[in-house]
Amino acid sequence: MMELTQQFAKIMGIAAVILLSISTEILAQEQIEELAASLTVLNNGVEVRRSDTVNWIPIRLEAIIGVGDTIRTDETGTASIIFFADGIETDIQPQTVYHIERFEGSDKRFNISVEVLAGQTLQRINRALDAGSNYEVNTPGASLAARGTEFAIRVEDDGRSSMLVFDGIVDTSNPETTVQVPPAFGIRAPVGNSLSDVVRVATFGELDAALDGCQASAQTLDDVRLNVRIGPTLEAERVATIDASEITVFVGTTQSGDWYRIPFREGFGWILSRSATVSSDCAGLRVFPDDFGPEDISLYTSIGDVID
Repeated sequence: MMELTQQFAKIMGIAAVILLSISTEILAQEQIEELAASLTVLNNGVEVRRSDTVNWIPIRLEAIIGVGDTIRTDETGTASIIFFADGIETDIQPQTVYHIERFEGSDKRFNISVEVLAGQTLQRINRALDAGSNYEVNTPGASLAARGTEFAIRVEDDGRSSMLVFDGIVDTSNPETTVQVPPAFGIRAPVGNSLSDVVRVATFGELDAALDGCQASAQTLDDVRLNVRIGPTLEAERVATIDASEITVFVGTTQSGDWYRIPFREGFGWILSRSATVSSDCAGLRVFPDDFGPEDISLYTSIGDVID
């Protein structure tokens, strides 16, 4: 009889553990619920389209927004979205379209996923996120995951996405790769193409100049051609010469100056010029270390000078 009583007690103990586990799981599931955020209009010209609706509603002062809602601003409209009182803030600039994909959990542990479909936003995460929390911003060109950081996003009309990081680290990914972007650096992600280099910049203008280059020119005496080398040094291999009149863009310079990176035969090359000029509206050429290189010569369509 004693043995049966002990077995019964053991079975009841196991059952209690199972019930406790199930109750805990149910409680955890119940705590994961959709949350709401607050929208504050800073300048008139802000509209909201509610989830599963087609009409845009003008917002004058404030509104509560949630999963599935889309916010857009006109040429003057600006707004601020706050997910938690001490947590995540997003400033929405004019001519921006912003969509909340996912917002669930609690103020302690949550999942937030939003889209920036056009325009420009500034994200600020004002506290360290719990290890189980996630904050993701998707753009047409890339997905961005951040923790305890501040970063800005710009999406152009063709979907090309750019990001500047001011504090913390942001993981930036597309279907091909993932890279980390540290503070004081930026990256660009064209739709359907590879992520750009991660470059040191402070503004979107500097990012564009660093990646696209700036209008420029080089001068020589008489009809002397400039040597094109695979690195910014006289010891680097010379791959061809180029007439100064063919140079219209610089895509970088060295820390000590005088050497300039140019687009060359589907790749890049370097020229030495002490009389080069760069357009006055250039936000700043990308600066490379003096020992940069060599360039990838496999990109060149040809090497050497063309013989007429």
